[in-house]
Amino acid sequence: MNQNKWVDLLVLLTLFTLVVSACAAPQPPAAKTPAAPLSGLSGMKMAAVLSGPVNDAGWNANAYQALTEARDKYGLEIAYTEYVKVEDAAQVMRDYADAGFQIIMAHGNEYSDQISEVAREYPDLHFIQTNGSEAGIPNLYTVGFAIGEGGYLMGWLACKISQTGKVAFIIGEQYPAVQYQAQMVGQACADLGLQAKVLETYVGSWTDPTKTKELTKAALEQGVDVIILMADSGDSGAIEAVREAYAAGSTSLRIISWVKDKNHLAPEFVLGGWTEDVSREIDATLQLIAAGEPGGHFAFGLAEGVVYPNPMYGLVPAEVESEFNQLLQDYLQDPSIFPNLVVRRDL
Repeated sequence: MNQNKWVDLLVLLTLFTLVVSACAAPQPPAAKTPAAPLSGLSGMKMAAVLSGPVNDAGWNANAYQALTEARDKYGLEIAYTEYVKVEDAAQVMRDYADAGFQIIMAHGNEYSDQISEVAREYPDLHFIQTNGSEAGIPNLYTVGFAIGEGGYLMGWLACKISQTGKVAFIIGEQYPAVQYQAQMVGQACADLGLQAKVLETYVGSWTDPTKTKELTKAALEQGVDVIILMADSGDSGAIEAVREAYAAGSTSLRIISWVKDKNHLAPEFVLGGWTEDVSREIDATLQLIAAGEPGGHFAFGLAEGVVYPNPMYGLVPAEVESEFNQLLQDYLQDPSIFPNLVVRRDL
């Protein structure tokens, strides 16, 4: 089964679960499990290399959730290493390989060179990289999210609710996929016909709340009133900065979550935002491995139920939420309603 056929299968199995009422908050689609010879996974050992802590309420927490769900579903033995620097990643993966782990995951684009190198050294093992793009190594499965949908839809929402016409997208580190998401944020604002300014800001780290707070305060001083936030462990710094401003009277400020719903961290101003469901992404990849499919690059989007918007918790005008939900339904039925939204699966 080639990549296109696999994605087609996922589409057929999950598309119908995404239809939501125009009057209700969007709900994550129910995951569907295609038939596959998964008994071969039982008893295998899977390890993950992570850039930060598993309690970051974001990217690495999602990876940990994916690991534990795979353990419980398929009977895997799991392990992981937190705070792995890029320069140390190859050796950490080699150590896992030498310790008998058959499936090794590097969680993040920053490990591209390292996992490609180690995968070639251990051709009988399976390697998974999230947010990767390498497609030419038979035992390496680079998996990612279809890029553009989240940027466009969250950009539409941010610019629609901004009262100042100034939106910030604060991101941990810079790489092509997030740069393209930021481009789609700006495109959505332009398509709305709004003269909104989008400030694209990079922290330089996924684990730096202090710097994230400084950048957030600087954005607020420039008049930004809506922030799309993708800084992982750094998110807490941005939330702290907005909470201080909110307490001082700036109650129109809003943060739009990214990676997962973080409303619980600040229910008064954090929207559910955009989920990138690593658990479903990794589950789909394990299906490929169990079925004996060769490695390659695989990307999953809204239609596959792997990314999706979360509830808004009454933090936006009701008419905006209703319009958003209707647009979501319309887009799923006919993506051409957004002619300038170009979804990329190659990043």
